[in-house]
Amino acid sequence: MQLYDVKSAARILCISPWTVRAYVRQGKLRPVRLGRRVLFEETELARFIAENRDTGNVPARAA
Repeated sequence: MQLYDVKSAARILCISPWTVRAYVRQGKLRPVRLGRRVLFEETELARFIAENRDTGNVPARAA
């Protein structure tokens, strides 16, 4: 299982790290928390992309 930090997830989703953090607060992205670290599973990023592909909010680029 591949885990990505906020910066890497932002790069994959083509959004800023601040937007990734905002999506976590809004419940749009579900992180894995290890201590203070906020990480994202590859499958969670793929789910987010698939759900937002039709809205045009996120490019259709996968990890």
